[in-house]
Amino acid sequence: MTAREDLVDVAARDMPVDHYKVNEAIDAFARELTGKVRALHRPVVHRGRTICVECSGWADGSTDNPPTTHPCATIQALDNQE
Repeated sequence: MTAREDLVDVAARDMPVDHYKVNEAIDAFARELTGKVRALHRPVVHRGRTICVECSGWADGSTDNPPTTHPCATIQALDNQE
């Protein structure tokens, strides 16, 4: 079961709600999503520079956007909240 399914399962149960389980499910869901965002904004070396794959639009050795240095603003925001 995914973290999202756990969250939906906890939310769908009858009252009273076990707030500890709800918080656990929310935390697991947030960790899962954070991991997915980090995977999208992973670093890659391009022409001797470490850039963000997602922000730079990197694919097949070239970029669609101007190369964005890694860690990008998205990764910096995640690092500052944790």
